[in-house]
Amino acid sequence: MKSQLKSPITLRATLVGILLIPFNSYWILHLSYIWDSNRPTSLALLFNVLFTLIVLITLNTILRQIRPTFAFSQTELLTIYAMLCQASVFAGRDMLQVLVPIMGNGFWYATPENEWSQLFHQHLPEWLVVGDRDILSGFYEGESTLYLQPHIQAWLMPTLFWVGFCLVIGTTMLCLNVLLRKQWQEHERLTYPIAQLPLEITQPHSRFFNRRTMTVGICIAGLLNLLYSLHQINPVFPTIPLYHNFSLTEKPWSAMNNPGFRISFFPFAIGVGFLIPLDLGFSCWFFHLFWHFQRITGESFGWRSAIGFPREMAQIRGVWIALFLWTMWMGRTHLKSVIQTVFKYHIHKDSDEGEALHYRTAIIGVVIGLILIPIFCIKAGMSLWFAFLFFVIYFCMSITITRIRAELGPPAHDLYNAGPDLLLVDAVGTRTIGNRNLSVMSLFFWLNHLSYRAHPMPHQLEALKLAHQTRFNPKQLLWVLAIAIFVGALSAAWGHLHLSYQVGLENARSWYARAAFNRLAGWLYNPGDTNLSGMLYTMGGFTFALSLLLLRWRFIQFPLHPVGYVVSSWWTFTGLWFPLLISWTVKRILLSTGGVKLYRRAIPFFIGLVIGDVIVASVISILGLFLNFQVRYLSW
Repeated sequence: MKSQLKSPITLRATLVGILLIPFNSYWILHLSYIWDSNRPTSLALLFNVLFTLIVLITLNTILRQIRPTFAFSQTELLTIYAMLCQASVFAGRDMLQVLVPIMGNGFWYATPENEWSQLFHQHLPEWLVVGDRDILSGFYEGESTLYLQPHIQAWLMPTLFWVGFCLVIGTTMLCLNVLLRKQWQEHERLTYPIAQLPLEITQPHSRFFNRRTMTVGICIAGLLNLLYSLHQINPVFPTIPLYHNFSLTEKPWSAMNNPGFRISFFPFAIGVGFLIPLDLGFSCWFFHLFWHFQRITGESFGWRSAIGFPREMAQIRGVWIALFLWTMWMGRTHLKSVIQTVFKYHIHKDSDEGEALHYRTAIIGVVIGLILIPIFCIKAGMSLWFAFLFFVIYFCMSITITRIRAELGPPAHDLYNAGPDLLLVDAVGTRTIGNRNLSVMSLFFWLNHLSYRAHPMPHQLEALKLAHQTRFNPKQLLWVLAIAIFVGALSAAWGHLHLSYQVGLENARSWYARAAFNRLAGWLYNPGDTNLSGMLYTMGGFTFALSLLLLRWRFIQFPLHPVGYVVSSWWTFTGLWFPLLISWTVKRILLSTGGVKLYRRAIPFFIGLVIGDVIVASVISILGLFLNFQVRYLSW
């Protein structure tokens, strides 16, 4: 096995990745934080990274003609791709874009009326927050600069502590991925749909881009996006509407307004939807409509106002717990062999030869992570029992999201408000948790509120999949990804601070600015005990998901997958369900009429839809940075 891992990761590829990360982070911040336009990290396949990869492939084609020895190898291209994916996650809308404002929100928005200073200021550790209103005024109001000594001194320490925390979280996930990879890739042979596109287009001497059907797809998607974008710049240009948002006023239909009901026609989403398994495509659009059916039913019978039916996020917590337990049960033999390998009392065929780390090293890494993280939390003022429970649940959820991506590759996984914070609040109550724990937990709002759309762990596992499939060195890949985490988190924090002092947080699209501490104040004003209603909905979601899993295990052709239920409940899928319905319908017709052969012949066209959309959207957004215009060309 070791002899097969021939391709080392070159210093050139690592340096190129490091140099591109700050520019990549700045680009993402402009798109989603300043413009609130395209949100690259809201989807599983990051269009900003895919565009960078396409540019590098184009450059490679030129280099092969001029200086073949200067051209990037597939290993180098995929290394840069993996580094940018990992860094993009931390720069995305759901992580550092939430973390950086949290450092100051609790102080800037404190007023005599809301009594925040009396409620929780004493519980916020000074080394993780910035409380000086003179320092914060430029951050929130703009027309200032980060590069003043008092500003840098105030932000430097908390930023470095949080970046270090990101590095610990990320490396712990890397160790978990090493333990899971062989079971999912080699034993269960999961398909990793999101990783297939970069793998395919980086094949050496590939004729992938020369296929006529792909060119047609690129042209169609590019033209649609171009017309749509130009129309927004100047309404004189004709356009084809890519989406329509319905605002429903009559009951019970108005229940669909939250999160919303849209009919959209996004080529990117249609292309990605064509690549995912048929049953998942069906489950995603079917369950999205089923969620709306539940909302309409709850409104019709008065359940929505009386008992909160259908309590989407409480249900989703139960669904992902069922998926996690099912995943662990299916992999129990591998986990047993890992333990045997670690303790050397029985060398199993599932040895760790060829893995990025020895299993013993990976387990030590996980243990160290689960020690350092509670120490960080205890130092911040959190109780040991609560810190341990919080992050064990967080990592269990991370494993579940990674499994979802590896097995089925949905275009998005928006598990809004389904994390450990509200799960623990429902289970034990805010009174038991205590004011200090609740206050420190609110500083982790960036981990448990929105961040499940953009998550580090699935991208890590997909990078390991690419390393093993193309036989480049996975041991070196771990170091490269750790570097990407550190540089990505640091550059994202710098970019956010730099832009905020220029524009002002209150003038940018930071709608979540006060959400964490508004919620905290509500908890502290009205402490409660176990939420039996919430736990019943969670149990209902758990039972429903487990029933679907058992039906799929008993009946191979059963079409509904609980992953479709867990990912389709909230806002992101309002713009994705109809494109998935289109791609599912076309794929079903092709497989029924022409079989797998016709389906494979159609794949380049749908990949062309993805690439054409990505190229036009990316070029226009980059031009907007330099020419100072804004386009909401894709509004997922």
